Amino acid sequence: MAGYNAASAAVSPSQWTARAIATVALCFAINMADGVDVTILSFIAPRIQQDWAIGPDVMGTLFSAGLLGMAIGGMFIAPLADRFGRRKVILAALALMSSGMLASGFVATVSQLFTLRVIVGAGIGTVLAAMAALASESAPERHRNLAVGLVQAGYPFAAIFTGLIVARLLPVHGWHVLLIGAGAITIGLFPLAWILLSNAVPHSEDDDGAATGVATLFSPTLRGRTIALWGAVFFGLMVLYFIVSWITKLSIQAGLSETNGIYAGALYNLGAFVGTVTMSVLAVRVPLGKLVPTMLVCAAGAMLWFGSVPMSIGATMATAFAIGVLLQGGYNGVWPLAAESYPSQVRATGIGWAIGIGRSGAIVGPFVGGQLMAAKVSLPILFATYCVPLLACAACAYAVQRQTRR
Repeated sequence: MAGYNAASAAVSPSQWTARAIATVALCFAINMADGVDVTILSFIAPRIQQDWAIGPDVMGTLFSAGLLGMAIGGMFIAPLADRFGRRKVILAALALMSSGMLASGFVATVSQLFTLRVIVGAGIGTVLAAMAALASESAPERHRNLAVGLVQAGYPFAAIFTGLIVARLLPVHGWHVLLIGAGAITIGLFPLAWILLSNAVPHSEDDDGAATGVATLFSPTLRGRTIALWGAVFFGLMVLYFIVSWITKLSIQAGLSETNGIYAGALYNLGAFVGTVTMSVLAVRVPLGKLVPTMLVCAAGAMLWFGSVPMSIGATMATAFAIGVLLQGGYNGVWPLAAESYPSQVRATGIGWAIGIGRSGAIVGPFVGGQLMAAKVSLPILFATYCVPLLACAACAYAVQRQTRR
């Protein structure tokens, strides 16, 4: 397995090139489209519940549909990028995302929206794994963590503007039109991806005959980091998607109006963007195995404060911002950690399966949250419950880097 380290380094340029910068920028833009497609549902959730007269338990099922699709895309489509190249798989994923979002604008039933959210999720899960691998391989070795982290920042960056736009347009145009608009954004990225992305299959002169596929993730060298990574993603997404899915509703429950609740969600995503960029810059100097757990432990404290302490409107929004900085900023450090854990020829497979396994936690998170909210559980108990898996995520992230260095 010693050849893996050489192979991993061989595919990266020694310094930044114009093509490398363009590739990372495109990955950032595609991740922005992911952010729009995922978070728009949380912003329009209260209006969907009102229009269709459904409870939080049913809405939680709709949130989980997209995550089920992400698991399918990450586990069964994304690994094809290691065999057929990043470009083909990313283009296919964009096609799934855009067609699913456009069709979502014409749904009339919960079952129709559920099906289309699975399709959109399959595209997102695929593109997340392929882009993380591509960004890692495009950047100079010393800046890999920075590149992968900055790509992850595209998601919350788009979510900021999604919340602000939804707050303005939802009362006027309704949620169907907003879903169609989100699909149009994804379509606009397709020609750029067609032109800019290379379809080279990950390979170097050092990895001839190297094993590929899911079984390789459990070879003696990779087994420990794979298990730890799966744990980090599972527990992290369990908490992250609970917050992302329900932040608007929770803010309203904490005393804000519908519009201010949407603004609180936007501030959360602004914090997520700031936190992810901060994490990416710090990762050049601070080991991710220390940085990520520190941010996540602090996020647990911010969540307990949000759920337990009565606050003014301004303080509530400021706390939502702080949770975004610490929670999503810290969790997004898991992906550069994952990218540096695997050699190039199994990188998309390793990240894709982490996404797939982790999405089971993301499915559980919003669903359980919906059930607890339907049962009228108090906010302090609700947030304290989700601090447990958050601390488990921190411990697993520390273990990933320890196993990788070992």
